[in-house]
Amino acid sequence: MAATESPEFTAPFAIIRWHLVPSKTALVIIDPQNDFLHPDGWYAKQGIDISHMRRVIEPTIELLAAVRAKNIPVIWTRHGTRGARDAGPLFDLRPFLKDGGLRQNTWGYQIYDDLAPAEDDWYIEKTRLSAFYNTNLEVVLRGLGAETVLTIGVLTNQCVAATSKDAMYRDLKPIIVEECTGTTLPHLHEPALEMAKVGWSEVRSLADALDEVRQLPIAN
Repeated sequence: MAATESPEFTAPFAIIRWHLVPSKTALVIIDPQNDFLHPDGWYAKQGIDISHMRRVIEPTIELLAAVRAKNIPVIWTRHGTRGARDAGPLFDLRPFLKDGGLRQNTWGYQIYDDLAPAEDDWYIEKTRLSAFYNTNLEVVLRGLGAETVLTIGVLTNQCVAATSKDAMYRDLKPIIVEECTGTTLPHLHEPALEMAKVGWSEVRSLADALDEVRQLPIAN
């Protein structure tokens, strides 16, 4: 009998599946900033193809509407530094950022307007790939009583991967929504999600996410 046919056999890498916990779910939207998503943002102006990142806009708007209808907390992150001196090694890897882009307190640093961020949402200022690194994101999530964390944004293989992995390190349960994530290197999108879903995060479709969100009771 083949090993896979044995009743004692257990697959070594189970695909992660978590259910949203009523009144203990939060939505974290990673870096949906003008410099990444806007045609006049720094990335596009440097000749970088932003179309795969822009794919997140409409799905994110749809998910946001469902989340807000259930009073699920919305947390936005913004990535940026004052300049090369406090950016760390990232600017060595992304030399096109040395002269501008992802600078705090600029138009490019702001959340893309079409996503309609609300004044009473939470905002996390980050300077490294993970939104947990040297920020108050964990404090906010703990204060909100979050257990399951819908995780979306850009870039799939960078900040989304790093943040979702760090969430699992903190015994939170991250859930990446595929259509709501994008990257500058589309060929790395699926491999990044494949690593996540057998390692630290559920990966689900927008349809599945919407279906479960809409079944939740309205959070207090």
